[in-house]
Amino acid sequence: MGRSKAPVPQSAHYYELAQWLRSLRARSGLTYRRMAQLIEDARIAGPGCSAVTLSRADRGTVLPRRDVVEAYALVCGGTRRDARVRWERAAQRADAADGAGEPPLVTRPGHRPEFVYHPAHLLEAMHRLHLDAGRPSLREMQRRARELGAGPLPRSTLADVLAGQRMPSEELLVAYVRACGQHDEKIPLWRNAWARALSSGRAEAPASFFRFGKRHSKSR
Repeated sequence: MGRSKAPVPQSAHYYELAQWLRSLRARSGLTYRRMAQLIEDARIAGPGCSAVTLSRADRGTVLPRRDVVEAYALVCGGTRRDARVRWERAAQRADAADGAGEPPLVTRPGHRPEFVYHPAHLLEAMHRLHLDAGRPSLREMQRRARELGAGPLPRSTLADVLAGQRMPSEELLVAYVRACGQHDEKIPLWRNAWARALSSGRAEAPASFFRFGKRHSKSR
């Protein structure tokens, strides 16, 4: 396993996540270099998941990307689900670092685009964004998108999307979030959320997007 690393100090902001990752690696007996090679061969993470990145992921000083945590866990014998839950928990605690106290241990994934990894989560995130924007009508949303030059936002298509009857296109999602008042720097987060949801939906049953949508009524 190469040189041993210094223990994670209990004061480290991401102590629990780092300790969990290190325990997986210790059981697997893998080096970071070998882990990176396995990840690349299996194509279970995006670019930038190098040995150095993996080594930084379990230091406890910074929050690693979610896909890095998932890949780290998978090649060391963990599960994607556990990795997601632990990453989300760490991310919420990062939001509470200003002294607001410990966040709840269970996250509603769709409340933020960073936590979207399933079509149902994307739908929930869209509804949450619409609520935060003051629940404008679909006609108003269409008008805003047109004035912002954000692209077409057909009311009938958007109604079907918000009812959970179809997956939005990436272009429609971008127009939607801009019409809801999201600034340009937030758009990459939503694009990434859409890509993860699409990938997850393809890996599961085609109807996976609809399971959540039945809880919502159409916005007219």
